[in-house]
Amino acid sequence: MAAVAMLTSCSDDERVGTAADAPVGFSDVPIRLSSGGATRASIESDDNGLFETDSIGIFALAKSVMEINPSPIDITWGDEAPGSHTYAVLLDNEMANAVKDGGQTRTDITFADGQQHYYPTGNWYCYSFYGYHPFTDNIEATDSQRVAVVTLTGKEDLIYGKAASDEPYAYSARYFRQAGNEEKVPEMQFSHKLMRITFSAVAGPDTDGGSTYVNAQNMTIESIRVLGVPAEARLVIADMAHPENEGTVTYGWDDTEAMADFTLLDSDDQKLNPESYYMQVEEGGPVEITVGQGVLLPVPEAGDDYKYRVAVTLRDRAGTLYPCEYPQELRLEEGRQFEAGKSYNVKLTINGPKAISLSAKLSKWESEDGALGDLTF
Repeated sequence: MAAVAMLTSCSDDERVGTAADAPVGFSDVPIRLSSGGATRASIESDDNGLFETDSIGIFALAKSVMEINPSPIDITWGDEAPGSHTYAVLLDNEMANAVKDGGQTRTDITFADGQQHYYPTGNWYCYSFYGYHPFTDNIEATDSQRVAVVTLTGKEDLIYGKAASDEPYAYSARYFRQAGNEEKVPEMQFSHKLMRITFSAVAGPDTDGGSTYVNAQNMTIESIRVLGVPAEARLVIADMAHPENEGTVTYGWDDTEAMADFTLLDSDDQKLNPESYYMQVEEGGPVEITVGQGVLLPVPEAGDDYKYRVAVTLRDRAGTLYPCEYPQELRLEEGRQFEAGKSYNVKLTINGPKAISLSAKLSKWESEDGALGDLTF
């Protein structure tokens, strides 16, 4: 605390000098962040857009020069010149958590290390804030860009958010010292970057058009897999030269060797428990049941004819497995396109196994005397 007091003992307006000699430390203005919305496996938000999750990566990067003190150093998000510290990169993939406040009115972003971070003095830069989930250490950093390379398995909800403002001095220590700004909190608007596929199942009748379901009630779901999924996402966190690219995600749709099969899990991220998914009938009719927690998938690019395929393995009460012979394609109605932030349900109709039985009859031999000519030796 003594060190902080020494760095902040004079006001911003008293600091004058060149970039080389202007003292820059941390002010007494804490960095506070909130989230106004987000669109367990997938992160769920309430009607007000409030949500909770851990393992968010937060960036605070200089976006513009305030031009209050003379000769500020040009912004770079890369390595600084020896002997200089410009604070152009204020937070660089700092881990944080999203927690609803006590009044359930907003989602607060709190730093996982429990430390309070502060805006710098010096009046050099205004900052924008960027956040994403799930957290990764695999960050590609350049002088003007940050890209997160995230490994996907089907249970992670990839979200991205940003807080930026064109107001004078936003965001900086000076901004929060302006009348009316003292209690403002930069609000990060998060959105989903993946789509979600959920599954439900219902018993099929013993015969087409029938009203009994005895055979289906003998069946449960052993596993569901989505085949051929890009397992690596490249999320553009920030791009100084091309800000329109921020928040975009790319995948290796042509790299089949890097693809994986995503397996549907139960709500505790554990393997499906087949005992929970036997087909059910109530009051003479089949009951539609929800299976697992859903699978989070990259969104195929518009105009691309790439199709996901689903393989379902069934099991009967005797423990016999019935693997999927022909995985089925996931198709939308004609003219529709999968979209990020949308959840789609696949309804499975489960029928009982039909044993292959054959009967055979063999015709009697019929004599055809004289049909072939005689041979003399």
